[in-house]
Amino acid sequence: MRSSQWPDRFGGLASAACAVHCVLLAFLPSVLPLLGLGFLADETYEWVFFVAAVSMAALAAVFGYRAHRTPWVVAGLALGTLVLVTGRLGEALALFEGGAVVSIAGGAMLCATHIASLARGRAMQAP
Repeated sequence: MRSSQWPDRFGGLASAACAVHCVLLAFLPSVLPLLGLGFLADETYEWVFFVAAVSMAALAAVFGYRAHRTPWVVAGLALGTLVLVTGRLGEALALFEGGAVVSIAGGAMLCATHIASLARGRAMQAP
């Protein structure tokens, strides 16, 4: 794995985990305790997933741009982060209904952009 790829690989995982976590809490909250995963509903885990996804997006934007100089990747990571922040703050501060859905969209955007960044990096390396 090239040094420029690890932020996108881990970022993709962090973003996907964040989105899955939001989906589970938004649509299946009563199932988590049955599966022994009730602890995931704790507010601490909300913030852990959020911080991991945002941190990895920031690192991936820097490393990805250095590797392939593609501005749309940075723009995608910035937009996904903005959507995720909006959803998380909306949910945490009860600013509006549907914060979880907005967070899911932000996590999905970040995950998709990480994947696109990895593909762009591979395309640059291809002969």
